[in-house]
Amino acid sequence: MSHMTGSSEVGTPTESSRAAAPPAPSDGNGTPAGGRATPRRVALFSADAWTPLLVPLFRSLWIASSIALIGTWAREAGGPWLMKLLAEGRHDQPILVARVLVASNLPICLFSILAGAMADLLDRRWLLIATQVWMTLVTITLALLTLANLISPWGLLGLTFLLGVGTAAAGPALQAVLPELVPTRDIGLAIGLNSVALNVARAVGPALFMSVVYFIPGRRGIGTSFFLTAFSFTAMIWVLLRWKRPAERAAVHGEQVWGALRSGLQYTIHSPANRAILLRVLLFIVPAVVMWAQVPIIATGQLHMGERGYAVLFAFLGVGAICGVFLMPDLQRRFKIDPVVNTCIALFALGLIAMSRTHRPWIADLLMMFLGVNWVIIPTNFNTATQTSVPAWVKGRAISMYLTVLFGSFALGGAIWGPVTVATSISTSLLIGGLVMASTLAIVWRFPLTLNEGLDLSPAFKGKAPGSAADVPAMADAPICVSVDYAIDSNRTGEFISTMRALRQQRRRIGAWDWRLEPVPAQATGGSGGIAYRERYCFSSPAEFARHPARMTQADLQLLERVRGFHVVETPPSERLAPHPRSAGRFDAEVLKQCAFDCIDRCLEECEIACERLSRDRKGANVKDRRR
Repeated sequence: MSHMTGSSEVGTPTESSRAAAPPAPSDGNGTPAGGRATPRRVALFSADAWTPLLVPLFRSLWIASSIALIGTWAREAGGPWLMKLLAEGRHDQPILVARVLVASNLPICLFSILAGAMADLLDRRWLLIATQVWMTLVTITLALLTLANLISPWGLLGLTFLLGVGTAAAGPALQAVLPELVPTRDIGLAIGLNSVALNVARAVGPALFMSVVYFIPGRRGIGTSFFLTAFSFTAMIWVLLRWKRPAERAAVHGEQVWGALRSGLQYTIHSPANRAILLRVLLFIVPAVVMWAQVPIIATGQLHMGERGYAVLFAFLGVGAICGVFLMPDLQRRFKIDPVVNTCIALFALGLIAMSRTHRPWIADLLMMFLGVNWVIIPTNFNTATQTSVPAWVKGRAISMYLTVLFGSFALGGAIWGPVTVATSISTSLLIGGLVMASTLAIVWRFPLTLNEGLDLSPAFKGKAPGSAADVPAMADAPICVSVDYAIDSNRTGEFISTMRALRQQRRRIGAWDWRLEPVPAQATGGSGGIAYRERYCFSSPAEFARHPARMTQADLQLLERVRGFHVVETPPSERLAPHPRSAGRFDAEVLKQCAFDCIDRCLEECEIACERLSRDRKGANVKDRRR
């Protein structure tokens, strides 16, 4: 995939992870006081769709990134074809070709979480400049070795991996910086224009590669196309260097990279909405990669075409993706995300099955265009769901988790489909991929993409949040625990415990560990005639406790108010701080162990809920049968 794929195939985000709260009564960008902006949705064929290009900085970055994308997609077309030439005559040729996709996407899987933390903590402008320079130098090296006929299969894979490292570092920062470039209400339009640029590049880049190798055949032509790719990055570097961006600060002050990584992972584990999105990404991308990983083999082994036919397949895929971009605004206006995504997944599966049966190039070109339409719609909606399901403070890390699973699925699929093609045939691989994708539709109802729809994820506190570092009593830099006592009406115990389970997830999403709810004597809360419970949760340090109010959202405050509504004593429940008995080092080890157990616990809980629902459905069906 291109170095800009993760930054352009996106849906409508909320505010940036560093955007300040809008002042009342309006921020001047269409944001009402106390609420989030409503993005404008217009048809891409209308003049209004191009409004973001009136902003000089966005226009410059859009043009520069469009040039970089065209060069990148020329390299994306050239890399697998070069591997095909290097592996000519080898029985494992399909595996080596698929490994180019693995090498391109594996580093994004490995390093995107770190990149997300860096995007939330470092200056994004300089981070983007560094990544563009890095990819320029690596691409020049690849071009020189190719022209000198010194490149080997493993050398190509290694340099492709290094380019993937640059992609991983750039993706979250480039997505998170977009709200700084255009008014809030025009973010959706800006994202639509980015998608247009990406998908035009999908068609133009392979065409550029095809033109170069037409006039300069063989490896010399491929090497020349790599030089053009390296040159395409310079426009982006120039625009970023000229951008006079003010110094920025992290959304949550004082966080270090390790703490940011840990809190981002913890948020994802305890967010049902994010877990559902990531699972859906995995279930779609792995079977879909059979197409991406094997395009050269489809062109030569199934359709019996040369390098021109291979580039034409890529071009038709890009044309289809452009059509998908034009369809997106109307689909977003008419339908919700889940039915659109589910329908497109079904159509994509049918397209793969049809591709497995055709041997005519013109039919294959039309099918690639059909697949391209559905391809751009599905990941775009995955990204839309991700960005609208997380609060601002963790947006960069949530995007990085999405990119990790997205590109990790590419790497996993590439590793799977190469051996499958060697063991069977490319037609069989396409057929299996289509059938597997179709079978995943049986469980999508259990994991909708919009679990957080309707929740107010804006910051809970404007300005200085309570519990900041100045409010925390002087304590050693060691783990601390917080305890809160509740006096509950005995008739509402079940309802209270159910609500506290939701509070457990909320506490853990914003940094707490070792959460417990235990009954205590009623006298502990000053109540009489009721039942008392003590909530206990811990933080790795006083500083981490001081940060957690800044991570809370309006939806979190509403949940806390519901919990406090169970308290029957006039005096409201208050937090009490105490040192944790463990040392900091042992606590960190305990945190990691508990993180692993939390993952297992959440998986088992999801399975248990699914089994309960299946059991209820069967009982309901039996009752209907008996009535009949």
